[in-house]
Amino acid sequence: MKDKSSEKLKKTAYTAAQWTWGLPQTLIGSLLYAAHRKDRHFDYNGARATVWNKNSGVSLGKYIFVPGRKDGSADTFLLDHEYGHTLQSLILGPFYLLFVGTPSMLWNRLPYFERKRKQSGKSYYSAPFESSANHLAKRVSNKDRR
Repeated sequence: MKDKSSEKLKKTAYTAAQWTWGLPQTLIGSLLYAAHRKDRHFDYNGARATVWNKNSGVSLGKYIFVPGRKDGSADTFLLDHEYGHTLQSLILGPFYLLFVGTPSMLWNRLPYFERKRKQSGKSYYSAPFESSANHLAKRVSNKDRR
């Protein structure tokens, strides 16, 4: 009984923190969530995950968006990685978009950075804001990630 109430308290605190300290990104995430209301959604450690028809993931406050696999399930590596970004949102609050969201989007989307990664042989996850998302998710869930 104590485990269930403890988990509920953690999820409530997580949601409250995302809707206060992480308000800017959670508000944007809620609008994106509403735009994808017909997609599949589920709860993931307090976050609200959406499986969408895109080839990349994004995390905005308490909202996670990940590509689906051919069977319709979520890409589990990306789900965990994006969950790590929600933890960064809890740490950085209103500074998340400045220090993680924008750099992550540029690192992912700009052809310049794609060329640099290919030339250097670096992984997408080698950037500090990406590797720390994996590290945080691993610490919270004790799963092994890239």
